[in-house]
Amino acid sequence: MTWKLVFFAVITIGILTSCGQDVAPLQEENIQLKKQVAKLETVVHSLQDGNKVMQQQIDMLNQEARKISAEYEEKLREVQTQHQVTLQEAQGKVSQLTNAPKEQAAKIHALEQENQKLTGERNWLRSQRDQIRKSLTIQQIGGQTQELPFAFPAVSKIIGDTLTKNGYSILSSMETDQKAVFITDKKTTLPPSLELSGFRNQYMLTIEKGPSDHTLLWVRAEFEKISKNGNIFSAPPTELADIELRLIQEIHQSLATGMGTQARNS
Repeated sequence: MTWKLVFFAVITIGILTSCGQDVAPLQEENIQLKKQVAKLETVVHSLQDGNKVMQQQIDMLNQEARKISAEYEEKLREVQTQHQVTLQEAQGKVSQLTNAPKEQAAKIHALEQENQKLTGERNWLRSQRDQIRKSLTIQQIGGQTQELPFAFPAVSKIIGDTLTKNGYSILSSMETDQKAVFITDKKTTLPPSLELSGFRNQYMLTIEKGPSDHTLLWVRAEFEKISKNGNIFSAPPTELADIELRLIQEIHQSLATGMGTQARNS
């Protein structure tokens, strides 16, 4: 009876050892898969956070620009209307008082001072509006930056032409003599060059006047993939960088071509 128990125990140990050896590779593979899934989830969360930050900046810029522009445009219209009415009244009174006795000269002088005051207020409002626009800043998170050896006005014009050529309409823009901001609508139509079909993209661009007639260009893309069933997925950082650099190269090439044409025609 004892030798039977020993034989059964040996058989059982052999079976358990064999099962352990077969399961070990599967357990290792399962661990690796879990690690890969965790990495992918981290990348997805990072991209989602980045897109949220960019969208928040776009919303804040649009709201601030609309609010400031509306306030100062309204004040400017009010002052211009008041100035026009007062000026017409003053001109009418001046013409009536031209041949009046000398004692009426004080009234003419008072009207002229009022006219100068209204003109000063109008000019002040315009200067305040220009200062607000010049103080506009964008927090540049991510994206690609390049210094272009071209003047600021030329770069600003070529950006608009390049975006239009590639099927983008400008959602919002603000420009001064030192810097400019452009935000495009999201585009899903087939483009002539920049992307392949099955993608949706939106750009934010800023340009700033640099030294020696150079211009600093920054481009940030919100690049998404659209699956066949309509689901939208954020593109990885490598693809975002590629599409941002392709737009910069497109702008640079258009500038170089335009400058070469001007040189040949001159």
